[in-house]
Amino acid sequence: MTQTLDQSTPATPVETDLVAAVHAVLQGSPEPMTLSKIRAKLPTQMRQIGLEELAEALRRQVAANVLYQYPKYRSQQDRFWDRPMPIHVAALLEITLQDGALNWSELRRKLPAYAQALAESILQEMLTRGQLYRHPRLNARGGERFGARPADPKEYLRAELVTVFNRLEGLGFNQAQLRESALELVHGEEWASPPATPAAEATASQAAVEQAETHPDAPDAATQA
Repeated sequence: MTQTLDQSTPATPVETDLVAAVHAVLQGSPEPMTLSKIRAKLPTQMRQIGLEELAEALRRQVAANVLYQYPKYRSQQDRFWDRPMPIHVAALLEITLQDGALNWSELRRKLPAYAQALAESILQEMLTRGQLYRHPRLNARGGERFGARPADPKEYLRAELVTVFNRLEGLGFNQAQLRESALELVHGEEWASPPATPAAEATASQAAVEQAETHPDAPDAATQA
């Protein structure tokens, strides 16, 4: 309902105190608040104010572009905040991704309907500023994911190890053997230099023979070792 406000009427001291108290409450809130929650946070002497009277005072602040009115969400009451919608949507994105990375479809489904229209553009801005992070695909069918923290390589290594272990179990090795062998390889850094193949060994031997024929006086590498 739209009401005409008399902008020429000065605010009373009581209303001025109420507005200041409301601003203090909203500044300390991480999200928009309903009228009931705002009233509950007001100084004790102001908590007797009716919700409609409080709403009228807040709508004056909205009309003056000082506060912002938000859609109803999980309540029949309007909500108010001292920050605009893009800041709220950015906070929702960050909070939603705290429990783990999600692709765009999963992320969008978890957001309130009123936030979905702005979410994609704000997500891209947060990625550009380094406030959120892109995560590689976990598999060929999965889409790009987004997280509140950089991607953890353990998540991807774990998926690869499961595949490798399952394949090697099919060759007759058990899980205990595979875990022990994997730990030995990692601790000894043997994984960084895979064993030479017969073809590679033959190539190295041929190269040594050719070097000896070309430079007969050069010391043999095997002898030096």
